[in-house]
Amino acid sequence: QRDIDTGIHIAESVNLARHLGNTPPSDMTPASLAQEAQKLGEVFPSLLVKVLEKSEIEKLGMGCLLGVSQGSVLEPKFIIMEYLQGNKEDTPMVFVGKGITFDSGGLSLKPDPYIRDMKFDMLGAATVLGIMRAAAALGLKQNIIGLVPTCENMPSGSSYRPDDILRAMNGKTVLIQNTDAEGRLILADALSYAS
Repeated sequence: QRDIDTGIHIAESVNLARHLGNTPPSDMTPASLAQEAQKLGEVFPSLLVKVLEKSEIEKLGMGCLLGVSQGSVLEPKFIIMEYLQGNKEDTPMVFVGKGITFDSGGLSLKPDPYIRDMKFDMLGAATVLGIMRAAAALGLKQNIIGLVPTCENMPSGSSYRPDDILRAMNGKTVLIQNTDAEGRLILADALSYAS
């Protein structure tokens, strides 16, 4: 029975990630992805979930996440999920997932057919939510942290541009040559936070 329960927990966690990935981008926004993480925190008390809003992201100096998000009418979120059930002195394992809920390419607009299926640009984030759900459901005796920077990459009059220079959370600057290289930018801020 224990093995059956383990299989069910893993399958449900995999299916959560698949469901999130298959949700259309009109419904899967940075805010709704954050809500999905918060729901997991409600279901599993061992999972602590905090969602940073734009103002808090600004205070942290996450200029890369803010730069990528500025072309969208939807505000970015930074999701922090903590599962701390191991020894207090053990360094946590950290998973970081890319949460671009739709990637148009920004001003470096993707041509058809490459712009299709760009709802899947948040599968890294979906995987992190699935992992954190599985850890909590299985009651693992480990310290695990999941980090998800999430936003849209859209073209508009407020979009970041090629030749812009963005400043990451760790103070390093990045010269933008193509706005469709947004994933490494938001992950840079998340990895800086993880460090």
